[in-house]
Amino acid sequence: MEQNGLDLDTPAYQIERSELVKHYVTNAERGLSKAEVSKRLKEYGPNEIEQVSNRSILLIFLDQFYDLLVLLLAVAAGLAFVFEEWIEGLAIIAVILLNALIGAFMEIQAMRSMDALRKLSQKTARVVRDGSIRKVPSRSIVPGDIIFVEAGDVISADARLLTMHNLAVSEAALTGESMQVSKSVDPIKTKVALGDRRNMIFNGTMVTRGNAHAMVTNTGQRTELGKIAALTQSAEKESTPLEKKLNVLSRKMIWLTLVLGACILIIGLLQGRPPFLMIETTIALAIAAIPEGLPVVATIALARGMLRLARHNVIVKKLSAVETLGETDVLCTDKTGTLTENQMLPERICVSGHQLIVQHTSDEMRLSVSGDLKDVIDALVKVAVLCNNADLDDKEGVGDPLEVALLKLFNPYYESLALLRSQYGRVREIPFDSQTKWMATLHKDPFSDYLVAAKGALEVIIPRCKWVLTDHGVKSLDDQQGWLSMGEDLAAKGLRLLAFCYQNTKEDREDFFDTDAVFLGFVAFLDPPRSDVPEAIRQFQKAGIEVIMLTGDHLATAKNIAQKTSLITDPHAEGMLGDVLENPANSSVSSSDLMKARVFARVSPAQKLKLIELYQKEGKTVAMTGDGANDTPALKKSDIGIAMGKRGTEAAKEVADLVLEDDQLRSIVTAIKQGRGIFENIRYFVVYLLSCNLSELLVVSIAFFTNMTSPLLPLQILFINMVTDVFPALALGMNREGDKVMETPPRSRDEPIVTRSMWTSIVIYAFAISISTLGALYFATYYLELDRQLTNNFAFYTLILAQLWHVFNLTHINESFLVNAITRNVYIWLAIILCIAIVLAAYTIPVSMTVLNLTPFPAEYLLFILGFSLLPIVVIRFLKRLNIVL
Repeated sequence: MEQNGLDLDTPAYQIERSELVKHYVTNAERGLSKAEVSKRLKEYGPNEIEQVSNRSILLIFLDQFYDLLVLLLAVAAGLAFVFEEWIEGLAIIAVILLNALIGAFMEIQAMRSMDALRKLSQKTARVVRDGSIRKVPSRSIVPGDIIFVEAGDVISADARLLTMHNLAVSEAALTGESMQVSKSVDPIKTKVALGDRRNMIFNGTMVTRGNAHAMVTNTGQRTELGKIAALTQSAEKESTPLEKKLNVLSRKMIWLTLVLGACILIIGLLQGRPPFLMIETTIALAIAAIPEGLPVVATIALARGMLRLARHNVIVKKLSAVETLGETDVLCTDKTGTLTENQMLPERICVSGHQLIVQHTSDEMRLSVSGDLKDVIDALVKVAVLCNNADLDDKEGVGDPLEVALLKLFNPYYESLALLRSQYGRVREIPFDSQTKWMATLHKDPFSDYLVAAKGALEVIIPRCKWVLTDHGVKSLDDQQGWLSMGEDLAAKGLRLLAFCYQNTKEDREDFFDTDAVFLGFVAFLDPPRSDVPEAIRQFQKAGIEVIMLTGDHLATAKNIAQKTSLITDPHAEGMLGDVLENPANSSVSSSDLMKARVFARVSPAQKLKLIELYQKEGKTVAMTGDGANDTPALKKSDIGIAMGKRGTEAAKEVADLVLEDDQLRSIVTAIKQGRGIFENIRYFVVYLLSCNLSELLVVSIAFFTNMTSPLLPLQILFINMVTDVFPALALGMNREGDKVMETPPRSRDEPIVTRSMWTSIVIYAFAISISTLGALYFATYYLELDRQLTNNFAFYTLILAQLWHVFNLTHINESFLVNAITRNVYIWLAIILCIAIVLAAYTIPVSMTVLNLTPFPAEYLLFILGFSLLPIVVIRFLKRLNIVL
């Protein structure tokens, strides 16, 4: 009982179609009724696969301890307990627990966000119910439903094929079979494996060619995909490139700690110092080296960026896409719907040497036809309606927009389009294919034998015709070039052409479309450019991003739209046909010429893929927009795939990194702008945190090697890292992207978060802060002659304030010191006020004073502390003037 949607004893693929339809108590033509659907939905439940249970909160919490930094802290805590430094050990344990709580909280929030995203991305399906095709949520599909699928659709349930036209399905997600599977409607008499059930289509697989009607046999958890999902364990999420880069930084700091720790141990033993002093110093170094707040700050900055992008209609599916956005230097975009309105409106009809203009009003289209042309128009209308898979039952129409537009235009010519279609019953169909560029249907003609109705690209249909229907009857088609020239003239004005022909035949065969057809004429559609596109393209060009149009349309049409949208400004600029991409290595067109071209027309999916590969071999970071199944290979191959949310197929949205909810090109401008800003913010706080941590390392190490009083205790360093470092770093992550962020070229894909020049600046920043702190320590020891505890506190407060003021060192030398992105960031000022308040609280609360080894001291010392803490700003500002630091 493998296919037991309704308790079948024999698998569905072994049963004749008619018998299976009877068993499921449905109707192959009319589908189920609304009442029956409600009844079965209650009985079988929604068509949903149970999600793999999320990990428990306890398991998520425990997973936070599997980290190199946490293990290093645990060793430091253990050493503190060994030497009976209970407070220090407990404080380090508290930090470890705090880190685990923060990490667990972020992971739980991420899980909830993904659940919300799944709810937002509910799939839809087309079903036949009560005799009409309807678009319904896939979760409402029930066994016995008749579904309609075509190229680009992701199938929503397991189903048995009833009728099909040239159907092929990619079942790689289910069976691992890389090749698409051609389907059949015939029953299979023997028991076969899943991959050999050629008359079945399965949930989660994708239609790559043709279309079909099928009857649903299983839904939800009873589908083959549901069975697999029940057995599948969740895969571990791979670290994003940004996380890997941050981990590299952390490892460098740890190695630095190990080297310094070994040096301290060896020198201490040679000098005969107390072992406890060496251990305490090593613990202090370990804590100073660990940028405890770095992962949390990075995650919050990225999460905030993703939320901001969501408010601008951009859903970021993959975290790594945020980083990649800033590297994008080539944007490949299709034309229709992205650069244009995606409203293909019939603008004129060309028949028998005449051009008939279509009149448009707010809610309808009208075509005035003279008596002489009535027979020609009637024939064209008949072919346009019959060779058409759209339906007007829905208010907006269901199906391909071009086919829907034809039905809306020609609907007044027949009392019922359904009646016309029933009179000319469809026998066969050859679906439109991007390779052949035509579609044909075979119909039973009530007045003769069979009628072939066909449509396609003008330059493809014309060679298949020997005759033409004119206002004087059928004539020999002697002026093919005249028709082609007329088409080129209209295409140059930005119109899209769809040619029509018919043919009478006496026999029913698979290859029914011959080269002896009667040409009827063509309809010219207008898809105007979007009003916001020219400005968006200028923004891309200003940012050093090359915009490339890839379209299956006419070259003349593509060039016209490119000029109207400012994609190309030279009216004599040459576009290229997709054929030059078939074998670029052997093409007569050089690679440099291909890289210079901005418009590619008549491009197939395979050619799109080759162009993207060509750019990537040249070291370019390529973004690709797409909406159809034919775009999925290119979307997946590109560095960042961008799918359209409104008109995009499920297949396109599935493989994309970003989804544009409004299908607007300007949303990509916003995404790249914010992506660049987010990466710059990450750099800001990484430089800030690393320079602060390195300054602590230098303070402790230099004090030890010069035999000075210990300037910082382990708990004091822990306090600085977890409190006074994290909040300013978080505030830096809130910086708005600069006004000129889209006026600079994209960064290289190989450029690390911290470049060599940035490392130089980090070291100089750290030395400036550490020298200031050690200067304060020396001043307190030898000039003020304070005791050991007061001297320690003097250095402790100096370092805290120096690190707080350090955020103002991160401005560019060309920016005003008083008015810049950092001083305008209100979160910076709030973070500084909060940190000072926390320090004052620690100074006044007895418990924290004991834990941090603090003691009251005269207020006049605060002026000295303030003065020493401001010294790094003066020094670094002077070095910026000399262009020594960034």
